[in-house]
Amino acid sequence: SILASLHNEKVLEGDRAALQDTNDRSLANMQRGGSYSVVPRVPGGEILPEQLIVLGEVAKKYDLYSKITGAQRVDLFGAAKADLPSIWADLGKVGFESGHAYGKALRTVKSCVGSS
Repeated sequence: SILASLHNEKVLEGDRAALQDTNDRSLANMQRGGSYSVVPRVPGGEILPEQLIVLGEVAKKYDLYSKITGAQRVDLFGAAKADLPSIWADLGKVGFESGHAYGKALRTVKSCVGSS
């Protein structure tokens, strides 16, 4: 819920957890067939080599299909709901957080490569 994220606090803590729908609570998009897609946040398209490596390792470990979306994000498809906490734990170790690709929230900001 966009209202739960007004104060830039963790949306699943405290009384805000009850405001979230299924995708918000799972930090993933429910897909046809009951699997989920996981979309880590990649601010400004900047991603560290360690993060790319972990994305590949997570995709292999959980047998996920991966693609770069039109919004310049990496989407990992085919996750089982039971695996989502472990997937996010693995991604979180290198600084990934949810890209909120499922919520009523600001999703994409196009950015310039810059000169530095």
